[in-house]
Amino acid sequence: MGSYVEARDWLVGTTGGYGVRAYRAYRPHKIAGWDPVLGNDAVNAVAMAGDSIRGIATMPKTDVGGALADWMMARDESIRSSLIEGVESTGDALAWARYRELSGQPASDENDALTLGASRQVVAAVDLGKQMRDGHVCTADDILRVHATLFENTQQSDMGGMLRSEPIWVGPKGCRIDEASFVAPPPGDVPELLDDLAAYLNTARHLAVTQAAVAHAQFETIHPFEDGNGRTGRALIHTVFNARGVTSGTVPISAALNSDRQRYYQALNATHVICEADDNASRSKGMEQWIQCFGDACVNAHAQAVRTVSAVEDLAAEWGHKARFRSGSAAAKLLDALPSMPIMDSEMVAARLNVSDQVARLALRSLADAGIIRPTGGSRNIRYEVPEMIEMLREMNPDGAMQRADRVGAAFHPPVVDRVVLPVRTPAFIACGHRGPRSRRPCILQRGHAGQHRYT
Repeated sequence: MGSYVEARDWLVGTTGGYGVRAYRAYRPHKIAGWDPVLGNDAVNAVAMAGDSIRGIATMPKTDVGGALADWMMARDESIRSSLIEGVESTGDALAWARYRELSGQPASDENDALTLGASRQVVAAVDLGKQMRDGHVCTADDILRVHATLFENTQQSDMGGMLRSEPIWVGPKGCRIDEASFVAPPPGDVPELLDDLAAYLNTARHLAVTQAAVAHAQFETIHPFEDGNGRTGRALIHTVFNARGVTSGTVPISAALNSDRQRYYQALNATHVICEADDNASRSKGMEQWIQCFGDACVNAHAQAVRTVSAVEDLAAEWGHKARFRSGSAAAKLLDALPSMPIMDSEMVAARLNVSDQVARLALRSLADAGIIRPTGGSRNIRYEVPEMIEMLREMNPDGAMQRADRVGAAFHPPVVDRVVLPVRTPAFIACGHRGPRSRRPCILQRGHAGQHRYT
């Protein structure tokens, strides 16, 4: 759904060295005001997907079970969305990273910090959608803020919410721009395209599933940031669904997309049709494969949500049998707060419940005596964890050889490059010296390198 454009930007040319070079990039057509005409298969996929997403919102939930389900699906979504980009974390590690964050400490592992950031990003995207449902007009700045939440409290925090300032492309490892299979639009076109995307997000002329699919494909094609585009693009799916009122909260869409990443990538690539902006037949045809893929993912997301809600309602019922706390007591309030604190200590609980440290310790003891939480750590620095919550998240995300083997020897390439492997520096390393035209960060590659610049 676009055309090739000629551009000139800072990059490394095929003859070596760096400087301003000419290249050809793919620029998508604007989508605000565009109405795709879909075939029967795509129309049926959208209809089934819409029923599935609405079904997630209408599943019966208790107060505690509903809070647990929201927590589980948001964490599951962040883990699966990160996994698509090669950022691997576990439910246990994510719970520990959350504890360290609440206690004012940095995460001990960058992957865990990024996955925790992805969970915050999902919440931010959901909140943006709810604000839009209440009348807020989405702007490009809102999208920048959603992106920025991904990198909060990480080593890459300075890139959060910053548009890329250089070309970016996809192809075989180490390829130059003129050897690439896809070159994203020039950085100078990104602000205008992002404004158009925001304008499209504010419309309601399409069904919510169609709108979410079109918006996601357009965002990934624009590829507006140096890093975090895949996770941010998937987070915006939640924005659309919540803005349109078809659901309230997180939808486990990444679990479905992660289960067949090759189809996901191929379907997005199929949207890169070369045509005129007024060639609606070609534009619509290029979108159909992706819309069918996305529709199937929505159906699978409903099945995942049903399993999650069933499991957490069983857990909530089990907690209810284990203990009955007086309404309004610190123990009852702590029980309600458990979904946001899978690992906690008395100081953290006191701050969360706005009670004294003594009252917090008594509440923790009450839940421990009931077998809902268990103490861990030394006697001088005692912490408590909710083992059943962590175990349930572990079962939802079987982090092990099966998932890792899924990526070994893959014969396909993602439509965007979302993470960069930095080189190992040697004692003879001499830095390139180039600084990003916008970010002003120095290139961390060796002087005379081939390929695009990489920044810290």
